[in-house]
Amino acid sequence: MKKGLISFGAALILVFGMSVTAFAASFSFSFTPPFAGSMQSTFLQEVTSINSAYVNPSHSATPTNYFLSPNQKSSTTATNILTDISTSGKRTFTYNSGYGGIGNKYCLSGYPSNWDFVDYTVSGSWSP
Repeated sequence: MKKGLISFGAALILVFGMSVTAFAASFSFSFTPPFAGSMQSTFLQEVTSINSAYVNPSHSATPTNYFLSPNQKSSTTATNILTDISTSGKRTFTYNSGYGGIGNKYCLSGYPSNWDFVDYTVSGSWSP
């Protein structure tokens, strides 16, 4: 009986762990001057897990700002703005008051940190 419960618990952990990573979405933003109008957004994705909002650029790039929004290409911020991200690695978001919650949908938005920039592309993964 005890061995069966341990096996069942291990199976749940594996299934839960796999389901969390399955909901990560990819992004690829190509920025072209001028700064005005350069914001890029992904499609809306549904929140499936609390406290799991992140962006993970896969490579170094020109400094870029990221945030989650309930609307594409909108300045409405549902989270803090992660500023001057120029290296790869996972960064987490914190939802602003009144936002977040399982079942809500958000998009990842990004824009260059500097007004003066040359064409560049940044890609990676994210989750709301």
